[in-house]
Amino acid sequence: MDSKAPPTLASIAERVGVSVNTVSRALRAPNTVRPQLRQRINAAIEELNYVPNRLAGGLSATRSDIVGVVVASLYHSEFASIVDALQAALLTQNLQVMLANTRYDPDQEERLVRSVLSWRPVAVAIVGIDHPAKVSVLLKAAGVPIVEMWDVGGPVIDSGVGFDHVAVGRAQAMHLIERGYRRLAFLGSLRDNDRRAYKRLQGVREAVSAAGLGEIAVATMPHPGSPDLGEALATELLAQSPEIDAIVCNSDVVAFGVLRALRKLDRKVPSEVGVVGFGDNPASSCLTPSLTTIRPDREAIGRLSGEVVIARLNGEEGRVCFADWSLVERESTSS
Repeated sequence: MDSKAPPTLASIAERVGVSVNTVSRALRAPNTVRPQLRQRINAAIEELNYVPNRLAGGLSATRSDIVGVVVASLYHSEFASIVDALQAALLTQNLQVMLANTRYDPDQEERLVRSVLSWRPVAVAIVGIDHPAKVSVLLKAAGVPIVEMWDVGGPVIDSGVGFDHVAVGRAQAMHLIERGYRRLAFLGSLRDNDRRAYKRLQGVREAVSAAGLGEIAVATMPHPGSPDLGEALATELLAQSPEIDAIVCNSDVVAFGVLRALRKLDRKVPSEVGVVGFGDNPASSCLTPSLTTIRPDREAIGRLSGEVVIARLNGEEGRVCFADWSLVERESTSS
C-alpha cells in the first residue's frame, strides 16, 4: 500500500498557486471562482487524486470509525453473507460498515469509491481485484488499509481474501468431463466489469482444451443473472447447437433457468445434458433435479476480511488469505 499521506486542500492550493480558501470555495461554491482558475483547480484535484473530506468542520477527528465496504451486487444476495460476517468481525472493535453497491457499473464504482473515501474511512473492503484504472489509483492514494475480497487470482493493492476463479472454472469443466460429457457450453451473465466470471470462463476453456475437446460454445448476455436469462439463453443455445451435452453456468440462479428450459425441451438431466452452477444458492439443493454447484465459503471470506482489516489497523503488514471452496455434486450431473 502507498504509505504517503493523502492529498489535502493545502497540497492542491500549492500545486495551483492559490490560497486554501480559494480551493475550498471552488469545491463548495464553484460559481464564485473564475472558470479558468476552476479548471486549473479541478485538474490539480485529478492529478493528485484528492478526495474531499466530509468530516472536516463537522468532527474533530480526521478519521471516522467507518470501514467502507464496496460490493458488486446485492442481487439474489450474492455478497450478503460476506457483508454479514465482515460486519460481525468489525463490530468486535466498534467499527461500522458503510455499504456501497456498484451493480457491476465501472462509472458507479468510481463515484461510490470517491464518496466512501470522502468520509475518511479507517479502511476499505472492496469486491474484486480488477478495478477501473482510476479506482485503483484512488484506493492506492487513500492512505488506509485496502482489502480486496472474493478474488485473489492476481496482484492486490494491499491485502486480499478470496479464491482463484480460474481454478473454479477448471473444476466445473473437469467434473463434467470426468463424467463422460464431451460437448460443453458456458452460459450466463457476462458483464465487462465482472472479471471473475471471465476468469471462470477461462478456466473452463483451459480444461476443455487440455482434454482435447476443442472449442466450447458460449452463450452470454451483459444483463444481471436470473432464471429468465438462463432459460432464454439455454433455449437459444440448444436450438442452434442441439449436440451440447453439458452446460457450465456462471451462477446458480442462471442454472435454475437452464434446468427449466431443459424440462420444457424434454431434455433429460443428467443423462442427456449435465448442468453445473456456481454459488450454492440455498435453493440449489431443493430443486428436482438438485443442482451440482461450486460452494464458496462466503462466511469465511467475510470473517477473514474483517480480521485482516483489524490486523492492518494494529500495524501488521498486508497479506493474502485463500478461502476454501468445494464442488458439491448433486443430481444434475449424476444419476
